[in-house]
Amino acid sequence: MERSNLARAIERVAFKYGNRYGMVPLLRSGLGRLIGSPVTGYFLLLRTTGRKSGQPRDTPLNYAIDEGTVVCLAGFGEQAHWLKNIRSDPRVQVRLPDRVLDGTAQVVSDPAEARRLAVAVARNCGFALVFEHPGCLLMSDAQLAAQLDGRPVVRIQPLDAPVVAGSYDPGGSGWILPMLGQALILLILVRWFTRQARQREAS
Repeated sequence: MERSNLARAIERVAFKYGNRYGMVPLLRSGLGRLIGSPVTGYFLLLRTTGRKSGQPRDTPLNYAIDEGTVVCLAGFGEQAHWLKNIRSDPRVQVRLPDRVLDGTAQVVSDPAEARRLAVAVARNCGFALVFEHPGCLLMSDAQLAAQLDGRPVVRIQPLDAPVVAGSYDPGGSGWILPMLGQALILLILVRWFTRQARQREAS
């Protein structure tokens, strides 16, 4: 196995367990609005039906909203289990930061549209985009499209009304207050630990 393939395998394992024990419970609880930002990325929870088990399967994904639909990118390509589930059963449920919707998923077949949408989703990944390539954050749209070329892009059409971007979705301003709150909590903790350390040194 080449080093790049080994690194990819390690990355897949890290994402698998990080998602299972971290992101999935967090997003299920409805706290996605507290973590989404241009820096951390924007997340939804995609529920598919297991193609073998028939049981619901939840996957955290970055996303974009385009023309009243939700768009996701299969970063690990055709091997992504959620993508295989969609090919078996396109009925899905999407938990966005502030709402839940049912929809039908379809892989985008037009190459030009897929490249455009892949870039749109990638721009909403925040710092995690460096896992794709260290230089991705500095790439132009054309360069990023070339980097992601061939990755499956999925468009989810809601069963009810078209999706309208909210304040907690990409491009919204809902992330500002939670981010300020987190920064304030971090500052308080740093000051508390610093004070405790000084007291121990003085005693």
